[in-house]
Amino acid sequence: MTALGINARNSVIARRNPRRAIVGAKDKSVTKRRLAANGIPVPETLCEIHDRRELRRFDESALPDQWVVKPSRGSGGRGVMVVVGALRSQRAWATPGRVVSSKELRRHIAGILGGDRSTGDDDVALFEPLLQADPEIALLTRAGLPDIRIVCDGTTPLLAMARIPTVASGGRGNLHQGGIGAAIDLESGRITRAVHERQPIAVHPDTNRRLVGTELPRWDEVLDIARRCGHATGLGYLGVDIVVDATRGPLVLEVNSHPGLEIQNVAAMPLVPSRRRPRRGVQSSDYDTPVLV
Repeated sequence: MTALGINARNSVIARRNPRRAIVGAKDKSVTKRRLAANGIPVPETLCEIHDRRELRRFDESALPDQWVVKPSRGSGGRGVMVVVGALRSQRAWATPGRVVSSKELRRHIAGILGGDRSTGDDDVALFEPLLQADPEIALLTRAGLPDIRIVCDGTTPLLAMARIPTVASGGRGNLHQGGIGAAIDLESGRITRAVHERQPIAVHPDTNRRLVGTELPRWDEVLDIARRCGHATGLGYLGVDIVVDATRGPLVLEVNSHPGLEIQNVAAMPLVPSRRRPRRGVQSSDYDTPVLV
């Protein structure tokens, strides 16, 4: 296997991803607006807090019992707070493992606004509903929300993997934090190979449930959504992160203009993007002109 190296990947990105598209992809709020304007499903935005004046006026009692807050320009899961229950009489919130007071929540949001949990620049606190995995996907793990990463060359998916949380990863799917990477066959949506801590596995270490051979639900929808994201965001080479929610179906969580290369080790296959430079971004006869907002 001749894997795509970081220098070659950066060369592809320089050819395929315009600067405006890269800047937009680094901001989750901007990305969500662009995707939604092009008919691509994304999680609902409950609210956004842009500055300390809005934080002072923030009425947290209007939030549902379960939600997630994240920095709009964060990455790698930094700054994400997951709330699984409301303790309204105590003016507090239950997160996995502990209770967060209203004061702690506001301190967390202030840190997001100041850029402490993202790039160091001022940021936006983005609130979304807590998603629940489709029942078939929920069976793959004991806790946390599995997602699907698909790396695309324009409208062509190259490789796909599921990122599956473990107890060791704290319920997160990030591979560097102890999550499982599971390669997915693009035609069938079936898991063909799984890797945990850089070692091939066949079953989940927490549940002993077999991973290899599992077919993911609504795979055709997932693939179609991934194909449309480059066109909607203006990116020619991208990673698309999708969750399959129990009630809402496939939703795009994030679009990455610099997708990582670990997916090659998970799939034991190389990424082979096109060497051509498209004349007009990521145009395709399959879709109308993209709406960039």
